[in-house]
Amino acid sequence: MEDMICELGQESFQQAHAPLYDTSQTDSKKPLYPRCKNLLTLCSVVLSLVNVKAKYGWSDKSFSSLLQVVHNMLPKENTFPKGYYKAKKILCPTGMEY
Repeated sequence: MEDMICELGQESFQQAHAPLYDTSQTDSKKPLYPRCKNLLTLCSVVLSLVNVKAKYGWSDKSFSSLLQVVHNMLPKENTFPKGYYKAKKILCPTGMEY
């Protein structure tokens, strides 16, 4: 994940899209919840789940329902998106596609 962010970090991208670059850089390091002891980050988990959605042809509505359930299962302070729209906002500003 960090390699992808570094590739996006080219000077021209940073200058033209500084807020988006900062957000993607932050999301690539943001843990799912405080004191998360494994290496799962917000961006890596969302990207993995969106890839599963695409592989099996899940509808946006069913995927949003899944994200809501997972969000509710994590500790209260989690950063996990509650729906597909918010998940796309994490991935799409950097040009990532599934």
